Amino acid sequence: MNTENHLPDSPGLKISPPRLSGQTPSPVRNTVFRLILILSGVFGAGWCFISAFALPVLPLTALSSTLLFIAVFALIDSFKRFQPLLLPVLCLAYCTAVWYLRQWIFQGFLITVNRMMTAYAEHSDFEFPIYLVLAPAAQYSQLCTLFVLFVLFPVTGLVSNAVIKRKSFWLAFLATFPFLLAALAFTITPYFPAVLLLFLCWTLLILTRLSDEKKKGSAKAKGFSVRNDAVSSRSGLLMIPAVLLSFALIMSTFPPQSYRHPEGAEKLRTELIDTATDGTFLNGGKAFAGNVSHVDLSGAGRVEFTGKTALRVKTDRPYPLYLKSFAGSVYTGSGWELPPDSDYTDINQKLDGLNVQNLSGEYASLSRRGDTPDFQPFGIQVQNIAAAKQCIYAPYNLTTTPQQISGVRFINDAFIRSGALFGTGQYSFYAYALSEEATRSTPWGILFTLTPNSLFRTRGAADYLNAQYRLNVLNTGTIADYYKSTLPDNLLNKLDEETKTFVSKEQEYRLFLYGKYTQLPQGTREKILSLMKQDERLNGFFVQDLDSSSYYSSADGIANAVKNYLSDHCYYTLSPKKPPKGRDFADYFLSESHEGYCVHFATAAVVMLRAMGVPARYAEGYIVTTGDYLNAGSDGWADIPDSRAHAWVELYSPGLGWQPFDVTPGFNPARNLTQDNNPVNQPPVPSAESGNPSAESAVQSEPEAASSQPAQTESSSAAGSAPGAGPQGTPGLSNSALPLVLIIALIALLLACTALKRKIVIARRLKLFAHTDVNRAAIAVYAYLTKLTEYGVEISEEITGLALKARFSRQGITEKERKIMTDYAEQTARECYGRLPRAKRFAFKYLDNFI
Repeated sequence: MNTENHLPDSPGLKISPPRLSGQTPSPVRNTVFRLILILSGVFGAGWCFISAFALPVLPLTALSSTLLFIAVFALIDSFKRFQPLLLPVLCLAYCTAVWYLRQWIFQGFLITVNRMMTAYAEHSDFEFPIYLVLAPAAQYSQLCTLFVLFVLFPVTGLVSNAVIKRKSFWLAFLATFPFLLAALAFTITPYFPAVLLLFLCWTLLILTRLSDEKKKGSAKAKGFSVRNDAVSSRSGLLMIPAVLLSFALIMSTFPPQSYRHPEGAEKLRTELIDTATDGTFLNGGKAFAGNVSHVDLSGAGRVEFTGKTALRVKTDRPYPLYLKSFAGSVYTGSGWELPPDSDYTDINQKLDGLNVQNLSGEYASLSRRGDTPDFQPFGIQVQNIAAAKQCIYAPYNLTTTPQQISGVRFINDAFIRSGALFGTGQYSFYAYALSEEATRSTPWGILFTLTPNSLFRTRGAADYLNAQYRLNVLNTGTIADYYKSTLPDNLLNKLDEETKTFVSKEQEYRLFLYGKYTQLPQGTREKILSLMKQDERLNGFFVQDLDSSSYYSSADGIANAVKNYLSDHCYYTLSPKKPPKGRDFADYFLSESHEGYCVHFATAAVVMLRAMGVPARYAEGYIVTTGDYLNAGSDGWADIPDSRAHAWVELYSPGLGWQPFDVTPGFNPARNLTQDNNPVNQPPVPSAESGNPSAESAVQSEPEAASSQPAQTESSSAAGSAPGAGPQGTPGLSNSALPLVLIIALIALLLACTALKRKIVIARRLKLFAHTDVNRAAIAVYAYLTKLTEYGVEISEEITGLALKARFSRQGITEKERKIMTDYAEQTARECYGRLPRAKRFAFKYLDNFI
């Protein structure tokens, strides 16, 4: 105790407020503890970031420079008197260095971003952009190190300020956590010791903060003020071995190498990635035809359309088109998936640069049929207005190769997707429009179109064609041989080198696709075959007798039979029932519900064709009808509404690649037919006399030609992500405005939370000030005034005396004296607020909540 402040009710006695003196803080101990916190935070954050993305950083340079940064900021934060002068000087020097070295820093930034994009692409389904780096590769390490150091400099300043001056866990956390989050967001695991360093910093800050608050609160409750520097440093240093021991026990019990993500966490991660990929922020307005990785059929229920423009197209020749955005290869019973890239390793090597999506273009060039009635070249431009931004809506029979277009990615033999994180808004393609006759090719038909007539006069050609005669009758016994038919070597070697190469590649791919695109889940094939064998027309396919009148001469004939079966037994509706959980989607549609839209018809047809041994795929995208071009503006752009989203079947035509085949009743883009203007195959309406809808009462569609070109209104995206889940009343918010709206919403949320916190703090303070125990209320008022001293407030001797009286006097204070203290606190706070500059006013009112 010492004697300084004069008590109003004790004229001859001068005493100071009681102080819990404790131990004198040790400068060495304080400095060591603070440096440990700063070192663990800065090194942990930087090391996490560098190790997660394998940045080419010079370790010794980065280490020594970071140590220098820590020393500089620790000194500045320790000398509070000179801090207002030193900090602006340091910031000015930093900004000057950034400006002077800006070109090198920018190249280091690009190197770092490219490493991050590469790592993200490896750990996700996204295709991230890679930016051009102008610096030579030999300088990558120096430039990347320079950029990392310029990032760590302000981070070191924030962590130092949080540890030394503010003693704030949250400031240190916000400065360091983004470096770990950048990796964990894509399940990239940084070097484990780096993560432990970061957690050591956070843990010590939390534990020492809790320890300080507990001791400080206990002392204040007794009426003492506390100096807690010694307490925090001593307790913090004692905690370090305990925390490190805890980490060591955890690592020995659960080694990082044996760690596996919990199933729930992995499921949540998948859902978040799917939401990000399929959501409007990254993927635009995901209406129909908006999938790039899978199609979920389990939610394929009711769908609706807004009629708003999804795409705009402009072409030099107004052909009806199927614009494909996705092709599903693996049927799971509840959706369509993509095969792993490893499945394509061998075939891609054999194709040696030829993409199957360009097959018909190569064929047209070799057969010299380009720009003939069967092969009409055209160009098309596509603007994505409100469709899925990650999708690329491309026509069939492309002549544009992967090397000729940038910003997109050819997904093996299936489809094209955007190569940018936020999607692609406009792109152009060149392709061929094939006649209906041209798409009906056969394996041996290549021989007639690509070889000289003289070849047919050889015995080898005659023997080969005679051997193929039996394949004119396709049934369960010959379908595999039909697709696996290849030219014998003696004929292949007589072709010119260019034709021989093309034919060899096409044959290799045909052998590959038969096993790949006839896949079905276990049990599904048997159920579907049993169902088809009950139909008289389809049953002919399973008859081995070549003399039977029930047979098919082509794959198109089989596909038309499947289409007619679906037209006879199933009905088109945009409000179908969802399949029961765990039920095979196609089996439920074919054997029980018998109603659905294009997603249902296309999926069922592909499953039926595969069960019969015909390679087929599920595809989705948008259709463009002949009528859509009639509404084109003077600039040539035609608006394609969201109702043109569609799903269809893909069949393989030897030599030409995959071609669209529509099985949904009432759709034919070439005839401008969609469900809007050709309402066939509606579900039967129950009569008043009979509660049963009868199949005979349904209006059935006439079988369409094999090349029927659907133009409907749905696709793959059920109720959220499967086809058919369409834009169910998506608000008319433009995609460009959405990020701004999100930012505004986040700011509004932050302001709301700030206001709510302020309201709660003030309410709790007023409750304490109005406590029924006036002495306790007086102590609370004095504690509040003590906090105001940080803003230069001086507490009057009268108020100090009343506080001591409330704490130590037996009589305590009166209600009138409590009122004097509360009025004084309110007036002092408002006067202090009025004197402060604007920046400090904001902190005073909304961060510290003093008024």
